Amino acid sequence: MGGSQFGAPGTFTPPPAAAGDAGSNFLSGLVDGPVDSEAAKRVSEGGHNLKALAEGGHFAVNEEGFQAYIKACDFFLDGYNRMIHEVYILANPAKMGGSEYAKAVADFNVKVSDGDEESLIPNLIRMRDGVQQAREAMVIARKNYRETEDTHSMTFAELNKGLQAK
Repeated sequence: MGGSQFGAPGTFTPPPAAAGDAGSNFLSGLVDGPVDSEAAKRVSEGGHNLKALAEGGHFAVNEEGFQAYIKACDFFLDGYNRMIHEVYILANPAKMGGSEYAKAVADFNVKVSDGDEESLIPNLIRMRDGVQQAREAMVIARKNYRETEDTHSMTFAELNKGLQAK
């Protein structure tokens, strides 16, 4: 995760325990995918936690890291509309024939797609929300990083003035 910094802008404090958990939960949830409700919850919670950390000034990311994170978030979000559309199609009972087996398969597709809180549609929505929050966190974290850089630049400029005055 090069290009990221935890701690208040202008400091080099180690990340709070929750900071590592937020990023780890977010990324591990993405890997596990929408078929695992716990993974979808981790993505959602991780995205919200990353945003809260960034808003609190405890997370910063440089331009290179920002671009990598944004690219990953946008990759998911761009594919989300296609994915959710296809899953909504499965949520409607397919006309597969009149046999009991055909009806059972159609009912199964509906249940897997949108049968309860642990089905694909609610999990995809949770993941989308988490990725959107993580994307917003990256925008804030880049601002935090820039503020840190500006602070450091001003400090070095003052030092340089002092040295030149001597």
